[in-house]
Amino acid sequence: MSTSWDQKKFDRWQELRKSLKECKRAKEYAQVIEVAEKIIDLDKKAPFIRIMTPLFHKEIGAACEKLGDLNKAIKNYQLAVDGFEKYRESSDLNKPDDWLKDIQSLSKKIERLQSKL
Repeated sequence: MSTSWDQKKFDRWQELRKSLKECKRAKEYAQVIEVAEKIIDLDKKAPFIRIMTPLFHKEIGAACEKLGDLNKAIKNYQLAVDGFEKYRESSDLNKPDDWLKDIQSLSKKIERLQSKL
């Protein structure tokens, strides 16, 4: 796995982020899922970018929830929680409570959605 700089992959990252914003603004939830999955896949190919993938699992979860796919929403929210927790364990944090609000919020969403199943 190459960790050297690759401008093409970085440019692709910029394009995907812009596309995700546009899809969210247009409430095209199926497209949000597709683009967020591409971003997560790009992180595997371009670790030098250091994409915060839990944020994109959270986006997929929110889109799935809006589309009514609660099982997939729960799965992606849990992936986001796990990713935030792993990041907190393995990284130097700016503040001791970095990502805690996200973890707590997502955990509550997971519980709420599980009660609807």
